[in-house]
Amino acid sequence: MIKFENVTYRYRDRDDPVLSALTLTIEEGESICMMGANGSGKSTFARIVAGLLTPARGRVVINGSAEHPQPVGMLFQNPDNQMVAVTVEKEVAFGLENLGIPLVEMKRLVNETLQRFRIDHLRQRLTAELSGGEKQRVALASVMVLNPPILVLDEPDSFLDENGKATLREEMARIKVANPRLVEIRITQYPVVARMYPRLVVLDRGVVVADDQPSRIFADHDFCIRKGLAYRLSTGEQPGFAGLEMRSKPPGKGVEVDSVSFRNVAFNHRNGNAVLENISFTLKAGNILGLVGPSGSGKSTLGLLACGLLRPSSGAVVYEDCSGRSVPPEDIPGRVSGLFQLPERQFFLPTCAEEIAFGPRNLGCPHDPKTVAAFFALAGLDAEKFSGRDPFTLSGGEKRRLAFAAVLSMQPRLVVFDEPTCGLDQEGVGRFIRLGRALANMRVGLIIISHDGGIIHTLADRVLYLDGDGSSIQMSCREFFADARCAAVVSPVSPEDTTEQK
Repeated sequence: MIKFENVTYRYRDRDDPVLSALTLTIEEGESICMMGANGSGKSTFARIVAGLLTPARGRVVINGSAEHPQPVGMLFQNPDNQMVAVTVEKEVAFGLENLGIPLVEMKRLVNETLQRFRIDHLRQRLTAELSGGEKQRVALASVMVLNPPILVLDEPDSFLDENGKATLREEMARIKVANPRLVEIRITQYPVVARMYPRLVVLDRGVVVADDQPSRIFADHDFCIRKGLAYRLSTGEQPGFAGLEMRSKPPGKGVEVDSVSFRNVAFNHRNGNAVLENISFTLKAGNILGLVGPSGSGKSTLGLLACGLLRPSSGAVVYEDCSGRSVPPEDIPGRVSGLFQLPERQFFLPTCAEEIAFGPRNLGCPHDPKTVAAFFALAGLDAEKFSGRDPFTLSGGEKRRLAFAAVLSMQPRLVVFDEPTCGLDQEGVGRFIRLGRALANMRVGLIIISHDGGIIHTLADRVLYLDGDGSSIQMSCREFFADARCAAVVSPVSPEDTTEQK
C-alpha cells in the first residue's frame, strides 16, 4: 500500500509548490493511471514514490513504513536518464549484478527478458546508439527483469511503435497474473491508455482534482478540456500566434529555401550497418510529410540528414530556392531546422528566455523581449513564469513546448518535428495540430516523425514509410491508413481525428 498524507514538494528554483498538501492512497495489488496537464506534478509524484525525492512536508508511507522497505521499479519519462551501461545486455544485467544474483541465474534472466521484450537482436548494440523507441524498450526490460513489488511507469510508451506498445501491455498483463499484489502506477497523457485502467487520478497544480473510473471522468468533456485531458481544434489561433508572421525575407545571407530533396540517399553506421538505402523524395515549402516506421528504422536519422546535421554515406540531400537554384548546405542554418526527439538535447543556456532568443540573435536578427514573450505564448508557456527558469528543471511536456518556441523563433522555412507530441498533454496536442496547419498555410514545409496515428492522419499530405530494412515506400495518407503495415507502427485513429482530417 502507498499512502501520501498532506505531501508538499517545492523545487529550489520555484516559488510555488509542485505538490501541495497532496493526499492519496493506493492499495496493495491496485493498478491506477494518473493524468494531468504539463507541470501538474505527475513526475514529481512518481519520483517521491520511488524514493528519489523527499517531500518538504507531509508523510509518505509504503507498505506500512516511511522508510521504503521494498524496492520500487521506475521507468523514467526520458529513458536516457536511467541508462548506465555501454551495451544493451549489460544494461539489462546491471540491476541483477547490484543485487548479487549468481552468474548462471543472471544469464538466464537476461536471456529470457531480452527475448520477452523482442530486443535480443540488440544485445550487443551500444545503448548510446539506439533509437528513442529502442531505448524505451531496453529501459523497460532493465526494470522488469528485477520483478519489483511496486512499479511506476512514467509515460513508458512515449517512443514506442504499436508493436512495442503491445509488448508492454502483454508483459504487464503477465506480471499482474504472476504477482497479483503488485502495485502499478501508470502516468500517461493518452486517454486511450487511461481507459484500460479501473482507476484514474487527475492532478492539477499539485493537488488531486479527480479520482474515479476513467469513463466517469471522461464523460465530463468540459472538465477534461480545462484540465488538459482533451482538446478542441475549433478554438481559433492560439494566444500570441496572430501577431507572429514568418519573415518574407530570410535572415543572414538572404538565402531562401523552398524545398529539400533526397536523391538516392543511403546512410550507414560507423560499423558499416545500413540504416537507410536509396531514399528519394522531395518536400516543398507548405507541404507536410508524415515519416513513419517501426522503432529503429532510421526515422530520426533521416530527420538529422534533412537538417544537415548528418551527411549521407552516398547520394545527396539537395536544398533549392523558389527558382530551383541549389542552396549550399552552409547557407541553411535558420532556414532548415528541427526539434529533436529528446528536446533537452538542444538546450544549453541557463534560462528559457535565452534559449528562445539565442537562435535569432545568432543569425543576426535578434528579437525584442516582447517578441520573445510572444513565442512563449505560441508554445503555451507563460513568459512571466518561465522566462527565468532553467530549461532542465521543466517537466517533459514543458521542455517540448520550449523547444517549439526556440526552433520557431528562427522562423525557418522547413522544419523537422521528431515525435512532437511525446510528453505533451492533450491541450498541447491540439495546439501542435493548429500550429502545424498554420505553418503549412504560411508555406513552411514540415516533416513530422510520429507514432501517433491521429497526428499523421490529421496533418500529413503524404507519408514516407521506412520498412526497417533500409528501404522506403511513399504513399498518400489515405493509402497508408488502408495499408496492413499501418497498425504496427502508428496508433489507431479516433473518430475525432477522422472528422478533423486535413
